[in-house]
Amino acid sequence: MSSVLRFRKLCFLEPTKYSAYDEKTKDQKNYENVNTALLENKPKQKHQKKPPKEWRCIDSCCWMVGYLCTTWWLLLFLYHCLPANLPGLQVPEPPGTRLSRQGLTALHPVVMVPGIVTGGLELWEGRACSEGLFRQRLWGGSFTEIFKRPMCWLEHLSLDNETGLDPPGIRVRAVPGLVAADYFAPGYFVWAILIENLARIGYEGKNMYMAAYDWRLSFQNTEVRDQALSRLKSKIELMYVTNGYTKVVVVPHSMGVIYFLHFMKWVEAPPPMGGGGGPGWCAKHIKSIMNIGPAFLGVPKAVGNVLSAECKDVAFIRAMAPGLLDSEIFGLQALEHVMRVSRTWDSIISLLPKGGDTIWGDLDWSPKKIIRGFQVQESTKYGRIVSFGKAASELHSSEISGLGSQVYLHNATSPQSLASCGKVWTEYDEMMRRAEAHFSHGIADNLDDPIYNHYKYWSNPLETKHGDLQSIWSRIPTERSYVYKVSSSGRCKNIPLQIDSSADGSRNGCLKGGVYFVDGDESVPVLSAGFMCAKGWRGKTRFNPSGIATYVREYKHKAPANLLEGRGLQSGAHVDIMGNIALIEDVLRVAAGASGVELGGDRIYSDIMKMSEKINVRL
Repeated sequence: MSSVLRFRKLCFLEPTKYSAYDEKTKDQKNYENVNTALLENKPKQKHQKKPPKEWRCIDSCCWMVGYLCTTWWLLLFLYHCLPANLPGLQVPEPPGTRLSRQGLTALHPVVMVPGIVTGGLELWEGRACSEGLFRQRLWGGSFTEIFKRPMCWLEHLSLDNETGLDPPGIRVRAVPGLVAADYFAPGYFVWAILIENLARIGYEGKNMYMAAYDWRLSFQNTEVRDQALSRLKSKIELMYVTNGYTKVVVVPHSMGVIYFLHFMKWVEAPPPMGGGGGPGWCAKHIKSIMNIGPAFLGVPKAVGNVLSAECKDVAFIRAMAPGLLDSEIFGLQALEHVMRVSRTWDSIISLLPKGGDTIWGDLDWSPKKIIRGFQVQESTKYGRIVSFGKAASELHSSEISGLGSQVYLHNATSPQSLASCGKVWTEYDEMMRRAEAHFSHGIADNLDDPIYNHYKYWSNPLETKHGDLQSIWSRIPTERSYVYKVSSSGRCKNIPLQIDSSADGSRNGCLKGGVYFVDGDESVPVLSAGFMCAKGWRGKTRFNPSGIATYVREYKHKAPANLLEGRGLQSGAHVDIMGNIALIEDVLRVAAGASGVELGGDRIYSDIMKMSEKINVRL
């Protein structure tokens, strides 16, 4: 009975009694519930604060580059994995192999002279940011340092604005040997195909030489700083002697052509300005010179580079992706830095057009009126290498007042523009001051005048005496003149002018994206490459007083039929022509002893002869 009462008492008292332990348990439960709620809400708050990632232009560019690289490497992989005897994959027999089987063998030593930008440059001394780059390539090769340390890379490729030589604490030098310019980048050949075919007929290191030099310097400064001209003289003399007193065949390309013109005058000039070889040194040591893509009279591309660091390809990119190259992506200002660096390279001045209005034309006349492959309906004034606006490029000179250019210059040099663009004029003045000391771009009145004994005239064929030359090039639409506009002040920075990519001519006209085109090899117009051999040196003239034979050899351009052909075996493009099998065969035959007559003499497809007749130069 007592147990029953105790049970009823507990049942009655337990729900009404409130202990301290129960209160503590309830508070703990509430605290846990609050913490749980906070933990559940905290990720939501973080998620709400994080802004969504925006897709930028640079992301699209990176993905596009990645896709292109992946596709290219995949195609290369498939090409090397597939059997070589499949239809369409058979590679023609190399010219060297075929000519060797026919009995052609090495005879004359061969000297190759690379052009601008195709030769490698390596670091010998640098600033702290270049740690680990000693004797590594800064130019040519993989170009990985552009992505790793771009500002350091640009700093070390620049030259001193005052002297045109090395900045304090920096030494960048040309890579020596055949590897200096065999490949510009992995898989992108320059001289490699020609070197390989020369080797097939018996050439090797003792009778084949790459005259590497620092292509950034003025030609005379390559001697002042590196003794490059003296080393070239010694090498030619050594090859001449060690190969049985056999004369040398010289094969320059692009700017290397006018570099070697400078060398030929330097080597015979008395010291200290010249090499002291004396009159007749060239006749004694050199058999012939085969100029590939020669920039004898300059290239209009150099004008675009000096004014705005542009050419048609850069203008196209700026039109397709406005602001990509001249906005502050990653804080770089790509075009600004490219122009600032290139304006320290005196060699670019050597490529400015030579001969003035007499060669290139004036406001209303030029020797080139029509380009094959285009239907010219607009009134093209090719003599105007730079025009401000499409309308001004087509007007007769009598309809043009000085007001138009003054307005452009006023806008480009206004106080608002000078705040961001003012440095461009100082850099330009410094570059022109150095240029006047190292180069000349006129036409000599009297070649016997002692003034032309100065080295500044030696690379201009219109102010020196030469001969025994052969020009080689192709016929592809090439930049000839430009339509410019003033850059918007908001994005100007150091470049107040830019090519007007919106300026187009008729559908099949020769004005495309602010650029007028003529025949050439994509870099050098036919007029520049061919005039001297077609007229200036043809026969006995004041430019060729000995009457040494000159020839013009043109190659029809044929684009590769598919990607597996690479850059083509019959290409006529400025660099790709170095793999043209017809050109390689001509070089091999001359190196083995053939003359220009034995090659077949002139082979001309362009209008260079007609154009040359229109140019009134006293011969």
